[in-house]
Amino acid sequence: MSINTQLDYFRQKINQAIKAIPPQDKNPLFYEPINYINTLTGKQIRPLLTIITGLAAGGNIDHLIFPATAVELLHNFTLVHDDIMDNDDLRRGKPTVHVKWDLGTAILAGDGLLGLAYRKLLGTPGIDDLRMAKLFTEAMLEICEGQALDKSFENIGQVTRGDYLMMIRKKTAMLISLSCQLGGITAHTGEPVVQALADFGMNLGLGFQIQDDLLDIYADESKLGKRVGSDLAMHKKTIVNVLLLEKSGFPINIFSISDLKKLLKEKDVIDEIRLMIDDYFSQAKRALSILPANEFTTLLAALTDDIKDREK
Repeated sequence: MSINTQLDYFRQKINQAIKAIPPQDKNPLFYEPINYINTLTGKQIRPLLTIITGLAAGGNIDHLIFPATAVELLHNFTLVHDDIMDNDDLRRGKPTVHVKWDLGTAILAGDGLLGLAYRKLLGTPGIDDLRMAKLFTEAMLEICEGQALDKSFENIGQVTRGDYLMMIRKKTAMLISLSCQLGGITAHTGEPVVQALADFGMNLGLGFQIQDDLLDIYADESKLGKRVGSDLAMHKKTIVNVLLLEKSGFPINIFSISDLKKLLKEKDVIDEIRLMIDDYFSQAKRALSILPANEFTTLLAALTDDIKDREK
């Protein structure tokens, strides 16, 4: 069975669980925008990681689907509120919730997604509810802190490498780390494995976000699904911006995309960023060595490679 066939099977299970959310006719103003954002599915990397890490650690997919769905709902909560904060009109090629409805409805939908995420998480059979809830809550707060840092950086002239790494650790990597931890906990595996899965997810998340920053400049726009340079236009402090300012003293937003690419090559910024990406993904794969050798551990390694080689 190919990796895509296996992943599509798990995505089908995730989507079935999400569709079990109350129908729109129960309370249209509340549930219609919630169901709308839940249909704008992306790669669903986070819930896939929950399922596959859990299966690799000996878990049961009928149990793992609960935290996996919770992670996806939490992620969608962050997307709705991010779109409001960034004033984005489109999400995955469709109107954002606050554009399709209004600001108040979008805020309510985001709040609802968070509540539904907790309901799904706490419905996981045979787990320590309190531990799961604590981890989920701490991760949610870290994500919000990361979003606040990202927003505040837009009005700061220079952000250090350390500041940037702290921001993406909170905003992006924390949720991916949580996704992997929840898989191990639901599988009732030992603490060393749960910690290794947390480390795996953290390093994967850091590599993922740095790679995302690079794709904002270098991706094929037709594959990326958004305008190349959109982060640049919003004055986001990406790793590209941080390293260029560190190496040359020039802020990224004074250049056109073509001139920027020339300067990045001249200052060896791209090579350094690619080395950072390789290092984080390598650390992630090393963390998997504690897992038993089975088909799901192999699938997890293959998914990691697939994420690293993505073009959007």
